[in-house]
Amino acid sequence: MPYLNIVTNQTVDNQTDFLKTASKTVAQASGKPENYVLVALEAKADMLFGGSDAPAAFLDYRALGLPGNRQAFSDTLCSLISEQLGIQGDRIYISMTDSERQNWGWNHSTF
Repeated sequence: MPYLNIVTNQTVDNQTDFLKTASKTVAQASGKPENYVLVALEAKADMLFGGSDAPAAFLDYRALGLPGNRQAFSDTLCSLISEQLGIQGDRIYISMTDSERQNWGWNHSTF
């Protein structure tokens, strides 16, 4: 149920390792079981942030319920991107959406 879509204009050398690290990070930071976590990556995207093509990222996080301390959650996600991709926190936007159960489909049904 937690979904994190990462879009960046940077190259990610080992995408599998990066996605595994991101999945574990989301599970730990959200308090949700990792077997429900979905992480997607779009690297080398054409994007500008503040009119500049310097390293940047956009993270779209959706889940059934958001973490109670969203500031700490934002810090965790920014740290992940900074440490793994070398992108500074002021070049990362994060959108967090609390989805309603009836709007989240899985395994031929909804939650």
